[in-house]
Amino acid sequence: MGLREDPFKITPDLDYFFPRTQHQELISQLEFALLGGSLAVLSGEVGLGKTLICRKLLEDFAGASNVKTAYLFNPPQHFGYLLADVIQDLSGVRTRRQSPNYHHLVDLLYRVLLVEAEQGRQVVLIVDEAHRLSAHLLEGIRLLTNLETGKRKLLSILLVGQPELEETLRSRELRQLDQRIAVRCRLAPLDREQTAEYVHHRVSRESGIPVIEFNTWAHWWLYHHSRGIPRRINLLASRAMLAAFAHFDARVCAGHVRRAARELRGHG
Repeated sequence: MGLREDPFKITPDLDYFFPRTQHQELISQLEFALLGGSLAVLSGEVGLGKTLICRKLLEDFAGASNVKTAYLFNPPQHFGYLLADVIQDLSGVRTRRQSPNYHHLVDLLYRVLLVEAEQGRQVVLIVDEAHRLSAHLLEGIRLLTNLETGKRKLLSILLVGQPELEETLRSRELRQLDQRIAVRCRLAPLDREQTAEYVHHRVSRESGIPVIEFNTWAHWWLYHHSRGIPRRINLLASRAMLAAFAHFDARVCAGHVRRAARELRGHG
């Protein structure tokens, strides 16, 4: 097939980032909010590409001299641990993670943020998998939004998680945190046309020319079985390509996709 690697691998690889309209607008909104010292939320179902959005934001900010980032992919379930991880990510300073003295850690973080502000940098904290955080821990994060000078917020925060995060934030005990959210973005699945464009983008990435063709009915069944969720599209398309390759077929057809769907359901 002329493939050097599987174009439908499910790892969040920015080389395969699909710049559709929803993603571009969403990223622009988030970057604007975070550069301004705001609290933002990005939510979406499993497999829609939330972590890939995080990686894209980190890549964009890495090219900016006025931004410093900290990224928690799997945040700890303890506020002291979370503070210690953020401090280490920003400054390289390791602290006693087991310390119950939150005030000491918050003060240390504040001093780190002040140094960054003096250098003209806005600090952005991205917390992935935030739906796993307890209400108590989210309340701790609210306190971090108070870190400021007389002129600016020192820490921008992006909470990223599944829809359960939105439900938690709407609870009465977190109403103060909820009221501070400046931007709320929710990822949606691809529609049928976008699913076809996504597949074409993946198989054309290296040369601009599709290395294998998915016919019209293959695209229809891909959307039918995936419902426009990128992770499911990747799993189905990868197996369908393998089926086409095994039969020496020059393109992927509906039968290959249906077979892939059966295999993923565990029915051979």
